[in-house]
Amino acid sequence: MSAEDKFELPRDDEHTFIVGRNGTGKTQAGAWLLSTTNLQAKPWYILDYKGEALLNSIPRIRQIDFNETPSQPGLYILKSRPDLEDDTEAWLWRIWENDDRGLFIDEGYMLPEIRKGAFSALLTQGRAKRNTVITLSQRPVRVDRTAISEASHVVAFDLNDQRDHKSLEEVIPKGLMSIQVPKFHSRWYSVKKDKFWIMRPVPDADEIVEAINDKLPPLKRWL
Repeated sequence: MSAEDKFELPRDDEHTFIVGRNGTGKTQAGAWLLSTTNLQAKPWYILDYKGEALLNSIPRIRQIDFNETPSQPGLYILKSRPDLEDDTEAWLWRIWENDDRGLFIDEGYMLPEIRKGAFSALLTQGRAKRNTVITLSQRPVRVDRTAISEASHVVAFDLNDQRDHKSLEEVIPKGLMSIQVPKFHSRWYSVKKDKFWIMRPVPDADEIVEAINDKLPPLKRWL
């Protein structure tokens, strides 16, 4: 097998877009991908819109508020809502101002309006600043298009709407979404290699949580 045919996980300067309807394993796949990163090399922030149980069950994750963008390596979670878009937008701009940061977004369609620009700036200028973005979405629409167009890797689970297939296949190979895959499997497309693989289900949630937690420093208790 040549190097061009070999599957590789995203590099530290590459973005990933994961898409799939509810119940396909999208969030678990995203969490697994997060577990493969070097969480001791830079801070990673999770923007949490739905209180995802898997992400919130990581014992050593630290919850932060809109005034915080910690610079120490580790994993931090910010809980937001669509009606807090001004606070969220300002927080995203603070991440953009720095280098070597990681951002994980579950349900990208809930992000602030595209015209405000912080998310798009992170995606389009992230490689130069070594800021990494993993974006999850139920559909390839209603989400900033740069989340797809700037992705080096697109991971596609099953979608309900055939129109979503057409929209996604503006970026991935035509006909890829027509390939039937078993439950919890996905289609992984590498933009750089112009290759795709059918991916098996990722490890179970408990194993992923343990893998992430083992990479994180103990939470400090301030007296």
